[in-house]
Amino acid sequence: MERISQLLYKHLEGTLSEAERTELNDWAAANPANRKLLDRVNNNEVLEADIDDWYAIPRRTVADDPRLDAAILQYETAKNQPRVRQLVRRILPYAAAVFVMLLAGMWYVSEQRQTSREHEIAATDIRSGGNKATLTLSDGRKIDLSSEQSEIIVKDESVTYGDGSSLTVIPDKSKDRSDVSLLQLTTPKGGTYQLILPDGSRVWLNTGSTIKYPARFISTERTVEISGEAYFDIEEDSKRPFKVLSPGQEVLVLGTKFNVSAYPDDPDTKTTLVDGKVLLSLPKGSGEGFPASGKSILLAPGEQASLSKGHITKSKVDVSQFTAWKEGFFYFNKLPVTTAITQLARWYNLDVVYQEKLPESNVYAYIDRDKPLSAVLKALELSRLKFKIVQQGERKQLIVLGEQ
Repeated sequence: MERISQLLYKHLEGTLSEAERTELNDWAAANPANRKLLDRVNNNEVLEADIDDWYAIPRRTVADDPRLDAAILQYETAKNQPRVRQLVRRILPYAAAVFVMLLAGMWYVSEQRQTSREHEIAATDIRSGGNKATLTLSDGRKIDLSSEQSEIIVKDESVTYGDGSSLTVIPDKSKDRSDVSLLQLTTPKGGTYQLILPDGSRVWLNTGSTIKYPARFISTERTVEISGEAYFDIEEDSKRPFKVLSPGQEVLVLGTKFNVSAYPDDPDTKTTLVDGKVLLSLPKGSGEGFPASGKSILLAPGEQASLSKGHITKSKVDVSQFTAWKEGFFYFNKLPVTTAITQLARWYNLDVVYQEKLPESNVYAYIDRDKPLSAVLKALELSRLKFKIVQQGERKQLIVLGEQ
């Protein structure tokens, strides 16, 4: 760690050469723990707290050297200065180097202890997702929905479960006013829920998704906004077209069935039409500098629009692959390995770590999403993959060992 301590110290001083900066960046990129340490050194508030903690150590337990006494005296004089980097520059080089070395050493030991706390767990122990969602009211109140229920109904300024049992009354807003209460339904990773909107339209919300919608539709348009993935079955109303907003695009319909997948961590937003007709457009100004900004395309049943970096393409697809989740299945039909793993990681609420090179082959499988994780992994292993699952603190990690 001595070489890294020297580089970190020079990094704090701002005296790194280009070669040394490259060396430090390569070291940080080699291991997540290294990156965490560099980020910690770069965080002024965290670094100041670390320095405070270090100087609180009885000085003779750190080193028996008069230079430390001088460094501590100078630090105590300068510690109230607002900027950490100015403070560090005033610490004697010897003391600063010792501090960075100790910080690096303590961080290394901490990471080793954290790693030692990891333990492998069986895939059969990972339960599938289920009915989980949170309803947020316009006044900020949050309601965790029952896992024994699967849907909520918004009607007449109130919300009920699908079986008719009362859930909540929506906060009052005068019917004479143009504004209306806005609600939000959010599913966590490993959760799904259904929603019946005030006009009778039905929405299936996939795992890790959010839909924002009004308590009642009062204008000439019915508009909702989503992040993540949702399947829509829209009640026809020629006087009030239905509009779905997602980052960078709008979907306009009269009455139809379609799926929108717009996860923030996916490179593409995919709109898949099952029945009816939709007009998909990219509002002007929604994607500054994007060539497709302001463009519109019409989808027919069995077609999919894919939006990526402002570019939009249309293609024929097997729609069942993109709607199987609504029926409770994973449908991997010639799907890239990483795409399949992303889907199951969301459903089983896992973090994914790739350790080896992945095979170039695609995945084929049709699996009940109620099955334990082991059943899904067994199907993926047919693509020459191997997996390991570890408990890392409060999170579970799926380690993808790569092609075997």
